[in-house]
Amino acid sequence: MILNGRVWKYGDGIGATDLVSARYDKEGMSRQWDECAKHVLEDIDPAFAANVQEGDLLVAGSDLGAGHAHYYMAAIMGSAATGLGALLAESVNALFFRAAIDAGVTTWAYPGLSELVETGHLLEIDMTSGSAKNLTTGATAQLEPVSPIVLDILDAGGSKNWALRRAGAGQSSH
Repeated sequence: MILNGRVWKYGDGIGATDLVSARYDKEGMSRQWDECAKHVLEDIDPAFAANVQEGDLLVAGSDLGAGHAHYYMAAIMGSAATGLGALLAESVNALFFRAAIDAGVTTWAYPGLSELVETGHLLEIDMTSGSAKNLTTGATAQLEPVSPIVLDILDAGGSKNWALRRAGAGQSSH
């Protein structure tokens, strides 16, 4: 899986309610992901939701997604509904990470990645090999490759689809 997009870089501690404020809990609980998308990062970067483009990459510092699990899906699915190609960070809250992968939203911790990019740079990451290249500056880094099973889950669109695919659901028995 290759990620290629424009970077939106933020610092440490971008929690779930920084991604989509708790003020939009009603929208999150009713799975209004497009409505949540309108408010992604609005308290940190009010211009984000209006300017993010399909395939852009969020690169954060440490502890992306921290906070109460109640707010995870609004943050994850709202971010995905903006068109973001991935949520990447120095470190990702473990439960947030699990929820994102289960939902099929590309999210990964890449220690050292934030040193490679700035907002507006173009970044390419081969998640299978771990090779990363800042296409704006030419700088490169070797990151930890993503587990093949996680890549399979993301490719399937989430853990439910992955499990159904593995079980052969929907396939004829000829």
